[in-house]
Amino acid sequence: MKRKTVWNVIIWKTNGDEVFRVFVQKPDFANIYPLIDCDIIEYQKGYNVDVSNRSFEMLCDEEAKLRSKPVNQRATKAWYEWQKRTGHQCLPGDTINGDIAILKKVTEPNENTEVSSAA
Repeated sequence: MKRKTVWNVIIWKTNGDEVFRVFVQKPDFANIYPLIDCDIIEYQKGYNVDVSNRSFEMLCDEEAKLRSKPVNQRATKAWYEWQKRTGHQCLPGDTINGDIAILKKVTEPNENTEVSSAA
């Protein structure tokens, strides 16, 4: 039986909370705007082993700094880790502000799979 794929949207809030949303189809910007409270999305790269062993894209509020949103410490740290791994640089002291979303395609577990142990 073929396993079904879904999309997890991981939201890193500026207060340190992490929220998950599940979509059966890849969410578009219209689905993401209200989740991170923005009108314009920009992509930034990040690296965090809790999310993936690879680099990933973070969907950020393009206008977060203009709207005086607080620094997102977790997203900024993941962004700096990505820069360190890839040799990229930003302006010293630059940050990612506002809530961010990470899209992750996952396979749902097969509910018909039986687990047996050899005893």
